[in-house]
Amino acid sequence: MPELYKKVCRSINDQIGPDGIEIKKKKEKEREEFLDKRKEFRKAEDKIKEAEIIHGKDSKKYRKRKRSYDKKKKELEKVEEKYKKESFKRTMKFINMDFEYEEILTFAVFIALLTFISSLIAVVFFYTFLELSFIQIMLFGIPVLTIFPAVAMVVTAYYPELVEKRMKADCIGEIPETINFMSMSMRINPSLHRAVVFAAENTKEPISSGLKKISWDVYMREQVSLEESFLNFAIEWGEWNENLKRSLYAIRSAMLEKTNEGFRNALKRANNIVIEGTKQEVEDFTNSLQTPTTVLFAVGILLPLIVGAMLPMAALGGLDITGMTGGGAEYTSPVTLPIVVFLMNVVFPLSAFLYSYHIIGKRPGMRRPVDVQKNRSKSIHILISAVLLVGIGLVISLFYTSLEFSMPLPFFFLLIVPISYYCIATSYKEKKERERISKMEEQFPDALFQLGSRIAEGTSLEKALITASKSLRDTEVSKLFKEISSSLKITRLSIEETLFGNKGVLLNHPSKTIKTAMKTVIKISEKDPEKAGKTIMKVANYKQDLQDMDNELKNMLSKSVEMMKGTTLIFAPVTMGIISSLYFMLEDVFTNLGGVDMISPVAFSAVIGVYLIMMGIVITYFTKGIENSLDAVEFKYTIGQTILISITIYSISIIFGRMMIVGM
Repeated sequence: MPELYKKVCRSINDQIGPDGIEIKKKKEKEREEFLDKRKEFRKAEDKIKEAEIIHGKDSKKYRKRKRSYDKKKKELEKVEEKYKKESFKRTMKFINMDFEYEEILTFAVFIALLTFISSLIAVVFFYTFLELSFIQIMLFGIPVLTIFPAVAMVVTAYYPELVEKRMKADCIGEIPETINFMSMSMRINPSLHRAVVFAAENTKEPISSGLKKISWDVYMREQVSLEESFLNFAIEWGEWNENLKRSLYAIRSAMLEKTNEGFRNALKRANNIVIEGTKQEVEDFTNSLQTPTTVLFAVGILLPLIVGAMLPMAALGGLDITGMTGGGAEYTSPVTLPIVVFLMNVVFPLSAFLYSYHIIGKRPGMRRPVDVQKNRSKSIHILISAVLLVGIGLVISLFYTSLEFSMPLPFFFLLIVPISYYCIATSYKEKKERERISKMEEQFPDALFQLGSRIAEGTSLEKALITASKSLRDTEVSKLFKEISSSLKITRLSIEETLFGNKGVLLNHPSKTIKTAMKTVIKISEKDPEKAGKTIMKVANYKQDLQDMDNELKNMLSKSVEMMKGTTLIFAPVTMGIISSLYFMLEDVFTNLGGVDMISPVAFSAVIGVYLIMMGIVITYFTKGIENSLDAVEFKYTIGQTILISITIYSISIIFGRMMIVGM
């Protein structure tokens, strides 16, 4: 999404944006304004000092000049921020965008105008083709023509800041592992430079680029020494993450320790600071979720349920829900259907999505899921989805008369079954492979501990791998160790070549955690066996601490969204199914009575079904975003299940409800 934003923003500004001369003139004007305000502030500063010396702080004249001084100070700060735009420049630097403030503003205005024109076309369409009254158009058109463009402009203008906040929140999950990589490297070789390089090679963006810049600034003579550049990085990133700064300070202090015990304690302190700090941040976020989750639950699920339930009640009571006929029982389908569609399929899902996006943006990140090989058989699944689409379509056309009782439900399955199949089929293998790698990572700390204990006894790394694979039995790590042992026997290469050579066992392994740990083990095992074994066991303990933290945080976050998942899957479809059944019954009753023109129950059921699909997607987006940082594979797989289960339960509820009503 940020890449698309950059491309579109650059394209728009190339066509209609301000040129360099205009931007330069504006900056010069802002500079002059800043210099004038600074002169005024300095005059006010001189006057307040003069009043303090001559009259004292308790005098009336001093208080008057103090008020003037405070006013000038605020004006200067405002103009200085407008001129220097330091906050904006920091944001652009962090998210790696190269735009001027004026370019972002131009893009935001363009998007607002585009949204206004699109909204105006929609309003004209409703007025012309659906025969809505002028008052109704004013009632629903004015909010659309004002709120939508305003929201579009604000979101576009503040999008870089939103990206920055999300990136910073996402970094929180990578920080403990980054500090762990540094500690592991320094235990092998107490070199700050090597530790920074090792962490930069094995962490993800944007932390990786930040760490690489530490060395780059020294090479480019922007910093005097690596230590100074390292501390500058700690201060810069510590502005938004105090735990990272304190951990980096602890690592720097480890280099100044004169004893091995002090060195080890400093590294241990660095890991403890970042682990406990991350736990606290996630705990604070979890505690703050109660109100946002309640609001989302109300806007996304409860309020639409109430609105859906009100329509049959309104018909039953002879009410005019538009309020435009001045009382009376009649209201027509062309009038109410667009309103229901607008509310149920646009306003509620869009509001819920925007609020979900806002909440997830504050979520502290955790360790990102493993990147596994993408599914390359998508074309086959597209073909199968097309076959399902055609097959279900044929069944509907052949048995249309028999299926008329259940309309519009067959058409939902015509749409949902192929989509669900595609989502599940294209993500299933990746999901299973990721689960296998995750299980391996969970087992790895125990395996490392066993390796360390064997090496500490004087066993070579090669033999330790064989022994550990036997004791670990039928685990995923045991299979990996057996593969490494077999490769060592067959190739007769060194352990490093066997693991990371041209055809190394771990060369293309998807888990960076396992690869970096094994690199560390190889380097450590070159030292004294006893010390190497103890160091490996400590590395295993660090890994276990990170894993325990990750599991604890996931459990905390999962508990906060359990109710929403159950409601989306079961409660909402059942409730809406019963409401739709009642609507069918009311149509039969009012048709016999005459004089009432209701929304078609088939159209009403279709609107509710679309709402359930859209809200299933939005709530899945929210729950998976809270639980797994919105992992694409997990999201796609869950979407395939959620919309199919939701529509199936909705369909069963409608059919069962109608059968019960007919039986009565």
